[in-house]
Amino acid sequence: MKIIIHTTLYLGIILTLLSCNLEKEVEIEIPGFENGYVVESYIKPGRDFGILVTKSYGFFEVFDVSNSSNDLLNEFLVQGVEGHIEVNGQRIVLRNHLKISLDSSKIYNYIPDDKVFFNEGDQVELYLRFPDGEETRAQTYIPERRPVDSVRISIDESQDFDARETTFVNSDSTTTEYFRRQLFRIHDGHIKKLQDFTFDNSLARGGNLAFGSGYEFNVGDTLISRITHIPEEYFDFYQSVTGSTSANSNPFGQPGHIQSNLKGSSRVIGIFTGMNPSEILMKIE
Repeated sequence: MKIIIHTTLYLGIILTLLSCNLEKEVEIEIPGFENGYVVESYIKPGRDFGILVTKSYGFFEVFDVSNSSNDLLNEFLVQGVEGHIEVNGQRIVLRNHLKISLDSSKIYNYIPDDKVFFNEGDQVELYLRFPDGEETRAQTYIPERRPVDSVRISIDESQDFDARETTFVNSDSTTTEYFRRQLFRIHDGHIKKLQDFTFDNSLARGGNLAFGSGYEFNVGDTLISRITHIPEEYFDFYQSVTGSTSANSNPFGQPGHIQSNLKGSSRVIGIFTGMNPSEILMKIE
């Protein structure tokens, strides 16, 4: 009897909805937005340094990707910015020059004339002035390297030789440290990202941290396990970006607020941060 009653109620709800006029306009207030600038720079020891300065766009503003590549770059990249960085108090002027970094697959449009070498503990400051008079500044540092201690491979022969990995890393348990964990699988020449998230060492036991995967590898695959020591500023930025991305994919979500570490003009957002990665590349035998 319960089944019959519940079914009748369910059909009644459907008939009621069908009889209603569901074509009703819904107004959603989107926060006002003034086009500005986005600044990005990720500083790593032994890697190319550069800054990417682009234009920011509104939540529903259309970005025309049908333009030619040159037109697209001219619309996207910001020209005429003056600025410099200071590394441990030493001033280094930046110039407007487009560069593709081969070691990080990133594009920069502001670089120093000479190669800059960064080390752990370096204090770095940024100063930029835009053509319309807007100014911004930021400061960061290069955290200590926390090397991946080891990677353990477990193979389950009952699962057609599927394998999983566990990565071990040590942190300083006397203070809060922040990290980004990335795991990649290379199979038949194709690379796939399996994990990518940020975390702190609050759950570490005596400073020891361990991260594992499911049985997502086959014998013959190559894995890349990367742990990057990051400042709190990048941890907050990354969390806000991923949160904003999730909110924008939700039709009932509001555009998220980006946790930028750039100071000065409210029309300039982004991240200027140091980081120190460590990784192990291993073929599963």
